[in-house]
Amino acid sequence: MHITIVLGPFKPPPPAPSGAIEKVWWRLAKTFARRGHPTTVVGPDHPDLPRGDSIDGIRFVRLPLLDRGSSVKMDILRDFGWSRSARRVLPQADVTITNCFWLPWILRSPRRRAQAEIGVLNMHVQRFPKGQMFLYGGVDRISTVSQAIVDGIAGERPALANRIALIGNPVDLDIFHPIENPGETSSHRPIRILYTGRIHPEKGLHLLVEAWRRLLGRGRNFELRLVGPAGQGDGGGGPDYVRRLKDLAGESPLELPGGVADPTSLADELRAADLYCYPSIAARGEASPVAPLEAMACGLPPVVADLPQYSAYIQNDQTGLVFTRGDGEIDSLTGALERLADDQALRRRLSAAAITAASRYGVEKIADAYLADFQESIDALREGRHRS
Repeated sequence: MHITIVLGPFKPPPPAPSGAIEKVWWRLAKTFARRGHPTTVVGPDHPDLPRGDSIDGIRFVRLPLLDRGSSVKMDILRDFGWSRSARRVLPQADVTITNCFWLPWILRSPRRRAQAEIGVLNMHVQRFPKGQMFLYGGVDRISTVSQAIVDGIAGERPALANRIALIGNPVDLDIFHPIENPGETSSHRPIRILYTGRIHPEKGLHLLVEAWRRLLGRGRNFELRLVGPAGQGDGGGGPDYVRRLKDLAGESPLELPGGVADPTSLADELRAADLYCYPSIAARGEASPVAPLEAMACGLPPVVADLPQYSAYIQNDQTGLVFTRGDGEIDSLTGALERLADDQALRRRLSAAAITAASRYGVEKIADAYLADFQESIDALREGRHRS
């Protein structure tokens, strides 16, 4: 089958500095192409990308990269012009999948889709819906990554409920895997706590810094390393939030090395850590983050908040530890980190279970699920029906 993937206007695909969604779809695009499915990616250009019409076996159609602004509303408006440009360069396909805000609305009528010869129109949703689902009644299929998002979409627009496919985010198990020959851990060195992802308030990093400070106040020897972009153009909280985190840290040496674009280097960061925490409390901001899955694949059981978005692969005391949001959440987070640091047997048990859980989300398995869903959607479109 011919597959087209349309990325949004603000992040290029790898190897340029990319966001999580762009990395996910580039991995899948390479897998589709390697399996013999002609695959085109329409996305923003970047100086770090190789030149030419093809990258890694994928046909790449380039549009101008847009810088993300400080206003979400203005970025949504700018997406409209970008989506119109993307519409003009769409190739003939059996299925076209996109996370652009406006492109599915622009292609909402069956007549327009037939004229464009784009095949099945699949809207990919990686964020909790915030009132926009009324725009997407014309899509053939909606794909998303967690049951919480499925419920959110169906709650906003019940008529779409039978068009939703739940397929998890993939993790590259060739890159993200446990250390092969772990040495003995010195009891004298600090225990390193690691976070990977955007440095943004919705990720709850201020809670993690406060929990770390409490551990230090108890005389414990812990390091805290927050790896990720902080600039607003990269989806971060900007310099004000960085200052807030540093103020919370006080004189303690909080590590903020910035983003790591190279997946191999990111995996090395994970394998060098002792504990992993993804403290996001954004019930309407998270879909199914890839970062905790990457940590799990490297053998780090994650400490996360009690958000339903994680429930498919993180269960408390089975594949990770879950802290309770709300009153006392910093105490709950501090206790989870301390328990995991002190109980070696627990860490070993959770680590083995985390590796097994992450293996269900390998790129090959997730590609299988998408290809099967694409084919069923193509068959349904040929029969003139939206399929359940």
